[in-house]
Amino acid sequence: MLARRLLQPLTVSRFSRTTVGVVAARNFSRHDYAQHGKPLKWSQDWITEEAEKIMTKVYATHKALGDRSTNPAIQPTLEELEKMGDPLHYKPLNLGDHIAERLVGFLRPLTHLMFKDKYNHHALVLETVAALPGMIGGAFRHMRSLRTMRRDFAWIHNLWEEAENERMHLLIWMQVTQPTRLERAMVLVAQLGYGFLYTVMYMFTPRIAHRFVGYLEEEAVAAYTHYLKCIDSGALPNGPAPTIAKKYYELDDNATIRDVVLHVRGDECMHRTMNHKLAELAGAGLYDSPPHYPPDFSEQELQAVSEPEKKKKDSPPLPENK
Repeated sequence: MLARRLLQPLTVSRFSRTTVGVVAARNFSRHDYAQHGKPLKWSQDWITEEAEKIMTKVYATHKALGDRSTNPAIQPTLEELEKMGDPLHYKPLNLGDHIAERLVGFLRPLTHLMFKDKYNHHALVLETVAALPGMIGGAFRHMRSLRTMRRDFAWIHNLWEEAENERMHLLIWMQVTQPTRLERAMVLVAQLGYGFLYTVMYMFTPRIAHRFVGYLEEEAVAAYTHYLKCIDSGALPNGPAPTIAKKYYELDDNATIRDVVLHVRGDECMHRTMNHKLAELAGAGLYDSPPHYPPDFSEQELQAVSEPEKKKKDSPPLPENK
């Protein structure tokens, strides 16, 4: 009996019947999801279809870069990446969601107090911590898959890709600025403290852990949006993009810091939405089901996202009234 208990995931039995599971159950059948692979619908209307289509392009780009293959046929344009700054927020549905949101709210003023207008240093230190959850969550899923001798359905890949992507962000900002000794000490303390706390959180409730990361990524999106506003206002210089960023995102030779921030913010939007999706799956008891995210849009649907912008640019100017 004890052995059987240890082989079970910690969250499915204890947390699968939470409010988010009840709400999500209104939108889909668990049997249909598991047997027929029907995508899990969001339990609330918090994100637009256009935003999900752009994130699908971002995801496809990273998958191609990770596989060392050629660029995908459809990539997000800078105009599309500009649209990803909308302040999307997943409204908490239950006590666990409120706890995750409050924890992020507690950390928000601390980061602003420490960095103030040092946006480059804020981004650099932020990425040293942001790379931890994906690695920890992926390690838990990896060990669980070995222990239970069952498939993982691509959660491990998604989580470790997130960790690697955040580490690349760190390497990019290291070419823009260098951390102070105090910031290096802060990173050491943050990795030990945050790494331990997130490990405990994921051990007992992956749902809250993923929701917590989702809210953290919302803060990251807001921080990079503010970074862009400072560049546009002239408060921060818009210098040339670092070499590593040009290689990683395959940018043009004349790419700037602003272009890099747009791509990095797009990545954070992708991680934000993915973690909110994984939280819903775990809360609904679908811990052993594929994420089915990003959505499986057709190439024509993805192409249509940028069509309005393209038509707007290609259309001739209206004649002036004389």
